[in-house]
Amino acid sequence: MKNILARGGIEFLAVFLGIGLSFYVEQWQSDNEQKDLLVKDCQNILTDVDEDILTIENIIDFNNIILKACNNIQSTIISDEVIIVDSIILDIKKLTYPTFFGITRSYKLSYSTGRLNLYANEKLVKEISKLYDHFYERLDINSNIYDQVGLKFLDQYVDKNIGYAINGYDYDIKEIVNFLSNKLFINELLTFSGRVGAYLQRLNETKEQLIVVRKLLIEYLAEQNKSEVPN
Repeated sequence: MKNILARGGIEFLAVFLGIGLSFYVEQWQSDNEQKDLLVKDCQNILTDVDEDILTIENIIDFNNIILKACNNIQSTIISDEVIIVDSIILDIKKLTYPTFFGITRSYKLSYSTGRLNLYANEKLVKEISKLYDHFYERLDINSNIYDQVGLKFLDQYVDKNIGYAINGYDYDIKEIVNFLSNKLFINELLTFSGRVGAYLQRLNETKEQLIVVRKLLIEYLAEQNKSEVPN
């Protein structure tokens, strides 16, 4: 009887250990698969980040040109010198409101699967989340504000009043000078110029965070590649 019980206990233990080992192996395989997928996620995020860095640098350059044109117009109008209309019109033609909206598809995909939070290192997760959930969202809000201010100043005010001169049609110099010297134009220009400056600050902050994330992604991928190389 004791032999039967002992044999039964051993068989039960063997089955239990077999199930436990099988579960462990499946979990280990699943974790490795998820880590491999995370590497692909990070490669895709890095591709997005590289593209966004190039884009944001172009947008920064454009907005620096715009801010310089605003300053030129402002300094000319408030000075005691004679307003050279042709010169100001050339600067007004440079005024646009280019905005930046980052690529988020790879980050959102990885985040939705839970891989990023479960398997990546804490610093990488923190900086990536900061980029997409703070800097990008804040920049989106500022981009929309910039669009609204630019639309109001350029499309609904400047173009409506002197669009014909900007687009190369004949104009009366005195009429244009009166428009440019008006306090309303100066106030609108200052509002727009202030928004350009504020937007440039947000752009540069976001660019710095993009560079931080790019560096961490490259380091993480290098570590993963090194760990896959057999000794």
